[in-house]
Amino acid sequence: MDMQTNAGAVRTRAGVVTATVRGHARRRLAVVAIVTTIVAVVFSASPVLAATATPTGAIDTVRAGLGTVTVRGWAVDRAKSAVSTSVRVTIGGRVAGTVPATTARADVNRHLGVRGKHGYSGSVTSAKYGKQSVCITALSLTRGKDVALGCRTVSIRNPSPIGALDRVAATPGTLTVRGWALDPDTSSASTDVTVTVGGTAIATVHTDALRGDVNRGHHVTGRHGFDTSLATTASGTQSVCAVAENVGTGTDTRLGCRTVTVPAVAPSPVPSPPTAPSTTAPTDGQDGGAMPAAASGWTRVFGEDFTTPAAPGGFMAAYGDRFVTYDGFNDTSGAGKYRQSALSVADGTLDMHMHTDASGQPTGAAFIPLVDGRWGGQTSGRYDIRLRADPVEGYGLAGLLWSDTNTWEDGEVDFPEGALDGTVTLSNHCPGNPAANCLHRDTGTTFAAWHTYTIEWSPAKLSFLIDGVTVASTTKQIPTKSLHLVLQAATMSEQKPPKDAAGDVQVAWVSISRAG
Repeated sequence: MDMQTNAGAVRTRAGVVTATVRGHARRRLAVVAIVTTIVAVVFSASPVLAATATPTGAIDTVRAGLGTVTVRGWAVDRAKSAVSTSVRVTIGGRVAGTVPATTARADVNRHLGVRGKHGYSGSVTSAKYGKQSVCITALSLTRGKDVALGCRTVSIRNPSPIGALDRVAATPGTLTVRGWALDPDTSSASTDVTVTVGGTAIATVHTDALRGDVNRGHHVTGRHGFDTSLATTASGTQSVCAVAENVGTGTDTRLGCRTVTVPAVAPSPVPSPPTAPSTTAPTDGQDGGAMPAAASGWTRVFGEDFTTPAAPGGFMAAYGDRFVTYDGFNDTSGAGKYRQSALSVADGTLDMHMHTDASGQPTGAAFIPLVDGRWGGQTSGRYDIRLRADPVEGYGLAGLLWSDTNTWEDGEVDFPEGALDGTVTLSNHCPGNPAANCLHRDTGTTFAAWHTYTIEWSPAKLSFLIDGVTVASTTKQIPTKSLHLVLQAATMSEQKPPKDAAGDVQVAWVSISRAG
């Protein structure tokens, strides 16, 4: 039973009521008043005159964390003392949130003679950092006045990433960036950094370099440096900026910008078309070059450089022990069909011919390499493919790592991908939620010239490279299930391409490796 009353209020104890009745004629009225008062005392959940009371309470502790403030104490609205109230927390004069007073506090109940739960203990996120005044207000449950319980001064640490862009250097088609970044929320882990040129993101790099100066200066462990070369199509005077991607509370942090002059890439000479079929070995400009040895640190488990000729329709007869092809079913958009007859090999190059056939059906092609002649992929690896394509309107290309069990939720990694008359993009679809892209970048590179496209996939990191230069990497949402390599050349949308649109995707070689 609530025993909180104002000074001078009538005090009652169970079974005892004091009343003064003046005059014999009013005794019966006094008895009625006594009985009414007893009933009110026994059955009321609040003390007499509680309707005029206001909230009360206290602050026990206020502690600052990384972008947060944790408060603890108690609060009671004496008008409804059996019901829990809440407290409002302001930081630097700005409301940061409310914390419910729903924790049992036996000490408060004994002291005030109330029942219910009236303790508060919780955290709120702060938009202000450094030395701040944290004030707490007990909220009224009725139309009474909210009551300020007091203020405390604390120092709140900024949870956003910190770091610096130390250096930017440029050569034709390439930028080299160096710096460091760390996120206080995950101070022992590496951080992703987005690099922009002229305001356009060109790559995401990972802080995988050890920086002893950073670790010593900030009392952290782990790898927080980056020093990498990135492909760019920009030239001339450019502003190169680096932004550290936030994890947890806080926001992304711009590490800095540097202005550099990027030399233009010298145009490649266009080879003259042969006047007659060549009987000599093709040059690099004609077929993209021979397949190189496996990259350092990797063991090749599949390699094909297409030295055996195959006429249209004869690809599986020559390469059936090393590839599976799509044949006779709709492509992804539904506007075209995959045909094995669209594949042929000549002069050390696989040709995937896209066109509209005599029946008006747009036609494309797709293949899957077989490692050791068997179906199935890997849970990590390096995938290299050297190719080029004609800018065929309405058609596109997708190199992808796809689930062995055809389960999209296992993950999907796309590279190179895009319209053949557009630019090359890359994507990492989020495992478990593949409709969302955990990483997506437009590289700005076109399909017209020969390039080597590489996916490096480890349990901790995905990296994407063009001609050996990293264009993006991430450590977030890495696939863990077995995926296999697919290359698809097909229509881009439900609208059919123009009937006269025709051209080729040419593949010089394909390589799959495992770490080691």
